[in-house]
Amino acid sequence: MRRAVFGGSASVPTKHLGEAETCVLISLRSEFSDSVWITDDRSAGAFARRRGITTKETFDLMNEAVVGGLISARDGHELLGQMVASGRHLHRISTDPEDLMR
Repeated sequence: MRRAVFGGSASVPTKHLGEAETCVLISLRSEFSDSVWITDDRSAGAFARRRGITTKETFDLMNEAVVGGLISARDGHELLGQMVASGRHLHRISTDPEDLMR
C-alpha cells in the first residue's frame, strides 16, 4: 500500500503517514479486523471503504451521540458548526439539528 494514495510526497515524507499506517494495520492484522476508522479525509475514507474497513466521520459520531441521548441535536449541530468555523474540514455537516436525529 502506498502512502501516496493519501497525498504523501517525497517533499513531505511523513504527511499522511499515520493514515497509511492505520490502514495497513486494520487491513493486515487480525486483531484489528473489527476496528472502526474515524476520518474526515474524503480520499482516505473512500480508500478505506474500498478495502472493506468500517469508516466513520465526525458527523457519524455526533449522530450516534444524539441518537444515544448523550447530547441534544441542537447542541450537536452547534458543535459541528463551531468545528467548521474553527477551520476543521468536515466531509459532512448538519444543515439542521434534525439531520443528527436520523
